[in-house]
Amino acid sequence: TGDDPPRTDSSSAGDAAVDVDQLYRDHARALFAWATLRLGPELRRAVSPADLAQEVWLRVTRIAHTRDPSHSSPRAWLFAVAKLVLYEVQRDVRRRRSELPASGSTSRLLALDAVPPEVTSLTQRLARDDAVRNFLARAAELDDVDKKLLIHVGLEAMPQTEAAARLEMGHLQ
Repeated sequence: TGDDPPRTDSSSAGDAAVDVDQLYRDHARALFAWATLRLGPELRRAVSPADLAQEVWLRVTRIAHTRDPSHSSPRAWLFAVAKLVLYEVQRDVRRRRSELPASGSTSRLLALDAVPPEVTSLTQRLARDDAVRNFLARAAELDDVDKKLLIHVGLEAMPQTEAAARLEMGHLQ
């Protein structure tokens, strides 16, 4: 279930496709926390973290068969998809700023009606999950650089050297 704590990737580089159910069990909490941390106040007026996470799972389900397992781990692939979905939302919000309701869903932006009900209910449960809430409360206490490190290295599984270069920090150890 989505209540299980995240585990390390169980897929090896030789796996032919992503097991979306296993990916969800392993990374649902991390993805929800990532969505919460990545959505700033302006984007939150247009899309909720739960809606963003649901759209990511919908997209992952649709394209899982296209994943090249030699390219990255399932977790890194998941967050690469998540970043693309986030960029699409950002573009749509900028383009449709005048059309958006003040505090509505993203149904105008994303095809959430196609999200399976079990994903929707699990994502909503994650929003109420004490472990996720505690994690997000502690993350909110971090300064901007530490929060970005948490997102990039801790959640997105970005290599430390890449995160350091992106944040112009020099070498991370």
